[in-house]
Amino acid sequence: MQRTASRIFWPVNLLFLSFLPTFAFAENSAPKDYATGKPLMLEVRYCECQATKTDSVSSDLLPSFLKDSDLLKVSVSSQDKGFASSSELSIGYELKPVAGSSNQFQFNYAGSYTTSNGSSAGNGELMLIQGQWVTLFGSRHDSQTGSQYSNVAVRLAKLGGS
Repeated sequence: MQRTASRIFWPVNLLFLSFLPTFAFAENSAPKDYATGKPLMLEVRYCECQATKTDSVSSDLLPSFLKDSDLLKVSVSSQDKGFASSSELSIGYELKPVAGSSNQFQFNYAGSYTTSNGSSAGNGELMLIQGQWVTLFGSRHDSQTGSQYSNVAVRLAKLGGS
């Protein structure tokens, strides 16, 4: 009798113990909770679409680009260096604050974006103003069927807002 009870008792206990870590760590956390100590968010948008008007001197992004593009977010500090990637995009970056300004940053980058029609790449150094989008690199191919675009843009925002 005791042998039968112990055969049942051990599997039931093992089943209960396997669920214990789930109950012990079932705290409601969000992904942004892991951005501790990094008050800024580097947002990278990329799309096989047009980012800016071709006949305009303005660098403002088109609403269609903001709507249709994919978004990669990386939490960063005001002085940071890192790498981020998705299946189509990879980017290495270095961010440094500009002396005397709380919302301007020197941004060095090297990236590549692979699309169904090929790939584009870019590298450079530019000034990022917190909250403003900047087009990093892209391509345009004209054919008899029309123009095909690919573009990558970036902005720096406060964590949880712009």
